Amino acid sequence: MKGNKYDVILDTMPETPSRLEILFRQAGDGFLQVEYGREQRAALQDSFRILAVNDIIRARQINGLIETVPGLRTNLFHFDPQALSSADLIAQIKEAEDSMPTIDDVVLESRVIHLPLAFEDSETKKAVQKYVKEVRPDAPNVINGYNLEYMALCNGVTVAEAKNMILGTEWFNSGCGFWPGGAFLWPVDPRCALVVPKYNPPRTWTPEGAAGIGGPCVFTYTTPTGGGYQLFGRTIPTFQFSCKHPIFKEGPFLYRPADRVKFHEVQEQEILDIFDHVHNKTDYRYQIESGQVVAKDYLTWVHSEEVQNGVRELKAKQAEGVRKAPRL
Repeated sequence: MKGNKYDVILDTMPETPSRLEILFRQAGDGFLQVEYGREQRAALQDSFRILAVNDIIRARQINGLIETVPGLRTNLFHFDPQALSSADLIAQIKEAEDSMPTIDDVVLESRVIHLPLAFEDSETKKAVQKYVKEVRPDAPNVINGYNLEYMALCNGVTVAEAKNMILGTEWFNSGCGFWPGGAFLWPVDPRCALVVPKYNPPRTWTPEGAAGIGGPCVFTYTTPTGGGYQLFGRTIPTFQFSCKHPIFKEGPFLYRPADRVKFHEVQEQEILDIFDHVHNKTDYRYQIESGQVVAKDYLTWVHSEEVQNGVRELKAKQAEGVRKAPRL
């Protein structure tokens, strides 16, 4: 153990040109958290690495390893300490990391899930109205009764442009967590990378299917709950505890790590009809395609002059937007 006896960092791996520094943190008797970087500066390619290493470790079927929970810039390893020591687990992870000097050869199995989306639907509007009435009457992120105008303002774009950015890219799931069945969705196209602060304080209620952005990530709410993401609309069920619908026959969660979500706009009534056909009639057919993410191809594209020029333009707009937007 490094440092004093209360130091939770068990070991580290140094940063390299293709990898952030890795911290191995004790997270309980049977949990090890592997954290990439000491600051919140991970990018999509870091998520590719985390998931690729996760696949290597899981394929080894290590005795005593129970499950892994990859996330935005971490991976949580749940293990049986009577069958597997943290030191041996760290050694396995280090070996997997060393086997991947770059991510040029990483190919991830990545489904594309097509989800209908109704912007500014009545149910998410009720959640915003409830917040203003019961929590924060002067909420600066609520403009004309909703969050979309504030989202646009923070990014220096119009509401129409913000909607087009949400619809104009796939959203990559770096890991499932935070709330049962949830997904941390990053924009594959960085020119669509809207960034907004979260509610302050959070909401007390959010409807199932609500879609929102917090920081750079989109989240679709799997059940009614509280929440802090800025709401922009509502999609269809991505969680079913009863597992009645065929898509949920193997478990209540729709999302898997490395999935990509592609939204398309519909009217609210279509969302309501699909809710009925998922939870009651159980005959709705989800549109899901198999596919892959080839890291080398993505990096070549994302570093192209066209994409980087678009990123610079967006960042300039966002800097102006942050200057004008009220603080939360």
